[in-house]
Amino acid sequence: MHDIDSSGQVSFNPDGSFTVIRTESDERGATAAEPTQTLPPAPGGDPLMELRGAHPNIERNAEIMEYIRTCGLSSWYERPYNATCRYVYLAPGTSCSQTLVYLNRDVNEREDHDSIVWVGLVDRGEELPVEASDPLASLSVRYPRVMENPAVEAFVREDRPERWGEVFENETTVQVYLIAENVTFRELIATVESGAVTGVTALDERHLAINKTEALAIAGEDVSPAAQLVDIHLRLKDGRVVWMVSYTDGPVYTSIPVDAGEAPAPGEKVSGFAAATAAGALLVPATALHWRRR
Repeated sequence: MHDIDSSGQVSFNPDGSFTVIRTESDERGATAAEPTQTLPPAPGGDPLMELRGAHPNIERNAEIMEYIRTCGLSSWYERPYNATCRYVYLAPGTSCSQTLVYLNRDVNEREDHDSIVWVGLVDRGEELPVEASDPLASLSVRYPRVMENPAVEAFVREDRPERWGEVFENETTVQVYLIAENVTFRELIATVESGAVTGVTALDERHLAINKTEALAIAGEDVSPAAQLVDIHLRLKDGRVVWMVSYTDGPVYTSIPVDAGEAPAPGEKVSGFAAATAAGALLVPATALHWRRR
């Protein structure tokens, strides 16, 4: 028995129909072409023509075109998968019970002819899961130097922060913070001056004078029972570590500071969170971080 490889070519006709020509070759190189099969254009031709215009690479995929030839195409739509790819769903006509879906890279298909990653079938109405979005994607765009910092890289790798924010101290200085809430509340604060990272402080609630639970209890005394918690993070302010607890109560937005102890002295170095000082922090000047990496 010889292995057979099947491939195909697709061409569109002036009337909007298309022709699928399948070829088969065995391991000896012999080839054979099946008779040409032509699908007449659907009424109006809109779904197929729109799909072809948006995704011309379907013409290069015999599996997709064979599905359309066999099942028809009543409609198509897209769903995002991640930052670089999306699903394209092809809904059949009445002759088939399954929807074809293919994963397509977000590229200019008139220049890149290899955009289709894979093709599969799903039940009608079924949609495939999407990849979880990167919570730090916007941080990478806004503050690329922060994400390149060795201490930040280590925090992201080991603690997997799920959110970030920024607090401006003045026109040129901003505190960029990353928060990881796993077993405990941990936060890393990068001080950015004129675009450059000048220091990094890592805080662990276990080593602060006031932990997260205590901060929420204290702040909750100043708001009504109907107020909803919308954010909590740590901030360095006037030499202190401060919890900033924010609530909404109807149209009113309130931020309540709760002092958590003295901030670490500039230049203080600690081997890790477990050996942190009473301030519960690791603060290393950016220059030292870059020197250590070299």
